[in-house]
Amino acid sequence: MSILSILLLLGWDLLSVAPAHAFSIKEEREYGQKMVAVIRSEFDLLDYPDINQYINKLGQEIVTNIGNQYFDYRFYVINNKDFNAFATPSGLIFMHSGLLETMDNEGELHSVLAHEIGHVVSRHIAGRIDNSAKINAATLALVLAGIALGGGALSQALVTGGLATGAAMSMAYTRQDEEEADRKAYNYMIKTGRDPKDMVTMLKKMYKVNQLHMGEVPQYLLTHPKPELRMGYVEDLIHMNEPGHFPETDQFDFKRIKCRVMSYSKQPQELKAFYQKKIDTADKPFDRHMATYGLALAYHDQGQYTLAEEELKKVIAAFPDKSILLTDLGLVYFKSGRLQKAQELFDRARNLDPGDWYASYNLAVSLTTSGDDKRALQLYKQLVGAMPDFAGGYFQIAGIYSRQGDQRLAHLNLGRSFYFKGQFKPATYHLQKASEMLANDPAVQHEIDEMLKIIKELK
Repeated sequence: MSILSILLLLGWDLLSVAPAHAFSIKEEREYGQKMVAVIRSEFDLLDYPDINQYINKLGQEIVTNIGNQYFDYRFYVINNKDFNAFATPSGLIFMHSGLLETMDNEGELHSVLAHEIGHVVSRHIAGRIDNSAKINAATLALVLAGIALGGGALSQALVTGGLATGAAMSMAYTRQDEEEADRKAYNYMIKTGRDPKDMVTMLKKMYKVNQLHMGEVPQYLLTHPKPELRMGYVEDLIHMNEPGHFPETDQFDFKRIKCRVMSYSKQPQELKAFYQKKIDTADKPFDRHMATYGLALAYHDQGQYTLAEEELKKVIAAFPDKSILLTDLGLVYFKSGRLQKAQELFDRARNLDPGDWYASYNLAVSLTTSGDDKRALQLYKQLVGAMPDFAGGYFQIAGIYSRQGDQRLAHLNLGRSFYFKGQFKPATYHLQKASEMLANDPAVQHEIDEMLKIIKELK
């Protein structure tokens, strides 16, 4: 999609909004659906079962502790080097890989997610859009597009254009907004047994980044200004409330996902040098083991499967209770042509943790490869039930139905897959084909009509 499409989409939404405080829950949901469609078409979402499950599990840990909500929250990781995270209306929260890579522990990630959730709960985003009725809608569309694109020369130019008219100040969160979101995030962390001191360490990182980029402020700090003031405010909250002692959090899942994200955002050769240095200089066994894990991923990505296997076996020996590592090793076997051994490990990992989407997906892929479409289809259906926007799952389902000669469901699932990848031209073709073939299924027709409606509005 062109940047013009984004501006038209955002501009259309803004022009449809009445003056202050008229941005309804229904409009917010519709806006969020369009925004996520735009983001899918413009960004590389890291849509992998383990990354998806981890970030959503962490986000839902917060959401389940804050009472009934208007929205179904979803959390995503974008493969983008910029220092950015943002929430769209309706509870869709996006974390850039560049921001995640600056974090040292799960508490810092938790604090950013909690802060973004605080903005959604307080409806600050809706409030900013309501306030925008006072300025030119086209100018505000530029600012919103810059925020959504998340940094880089293009989005910086868009936001700078908005700044000249004062529009960006309307879209940036106010100091009061930030304090309210921080207060909510502080309370969320307490409720979930997380140490709010991690909020302070994350804000210190933001302040340092702000100081290093005085000439070109990262997008996150344009929309979330004054980290130094927020840092003082959160420190005061901790001092006044004396929240007490918090149990130490197991950092394995966070560190593993950070390695996985970096394996997509950086080149294997660069990562091999990076992790080897960490192995050589690590003071703690845990840090050395996790660097070894990252090194194994780099070997895997270069097709050096024997070396990847050797390194992964060291990590498994260090963490024998982490069944997800069996899936990582199974992938090495799968890629190197040892299908039976891979399938045995995927089955074992899934038996140890039936709720592990990563093990289930890779087991399903291995079953498809070995010709067991019946069992694979059951697993894929379970996966898209848990991850309703998982493009890879729908693609695999479409392949099975195609082999079975059911072109109706093959077209439907290809349409879903391309839609959730943000590839709207092939999505339209397959959805229209499915619509013709499944005309007697009202539920499917409604789903297809909703997707086609959004695609049409994005053209």
